[in-house]
Amino acid sequence: MHLLTKLFIVLVSLLAVMITPLVAVNAMNEESFKTKWMAANQGKNAALENLGFEQRVRMAEASAAAVQTKELELRIAELQKNGDGKVAEVTRLQGELAMARSGQEEINARIGMMAETQQAQQKLGETLVVELRSLRTRAVDAERQSVDLEEELGIIRSNLEVAEAARRALQEEVQQLNDERDQAVGKIARYVAYIGELPSARAGAQAGTLPADRNLSATIINVRRSEGSVLAEINAGSRDGVQEGWVLTLADGSRFVGNLRIIEVDVNRATGVVELEDANNRGAVRSGQRAIARKGQ
Repeated sequence: MHLLTKLFIVLVSLLAVMITPLVAVNAMNEESFKTKWMAANQGKNAALENLGFEQRVRMAEASAAAVQTKELELRIAELQKNGDGKVAEVTRLQGELAMARSGQEEINARIGMMAETQQAQQKLGETLVVELRSLRTRAVDAERQSVDLEEELGIIRSNLEVAEAARRALQEEVQQLNDERDQAVGKIARYVAYIGELPSARAGAQAGTLPADRNLSATIINVRRSEGSVLAEINAGSRDGVQEGWVLTLADGSRFVGNLRIIEVDVNRATGVVELEDANNRGAVRSGQRAIARKGQ
């Protein structure tokens, strides 16, 4: 075989070896290029759609701007018309101002006279205000005093009603005690008429008694017993008019329980000797029972 032929075969073999990878690469690149072209085509379509949307938006905005421009033109025309009216109004006001300035001197003179009059009125008003405040203060004080007096009068009336009620209750109680004492004295008189004068009574008369110079009702607050004597203390003393030698009747309700001959008097307390006590029949003398004095007895 000729050398050139061999060389050609070798070149063809080398070319075949080199072309095979290129063909494979070309096939792969063709798929990649196709994918990229399709993606680019899709991007172009999307861009065209966006462009159309933006064009529509711009057309809508341009239409709105045209409408707004028209409204602004109408507004400007209206404002120009109002401005012309204002200018005419300003011209009229300037004329009135000129006329007002012409009468300003006369007004200033009148204002001076009014200022003087106003000062005099102000002084008079201040004087009247001071007097009015003084009168109002005195009126408020008088009203407050009236309210205080009414309150005091109400309190006094209330206290008077309470005192009157207490006085009536005390009168009723004194009347009841007087009735009880009369009943007790009647019983004692019948006892004395029936059995004669008791030895303790005769001893009390011999010891000396002092007739009471007033009616009095007191309460036994303490009883002290010792061999052969019984002492009782009442809640009335010299400030109530109690004196040594008085003989008070002791009663338990309407029941006569004995006598109390006063032997010691303090300011608001008095102590006496219990007489005619009969613990078995009439009951013993004890705290809480009443001690009654009758005027002249």
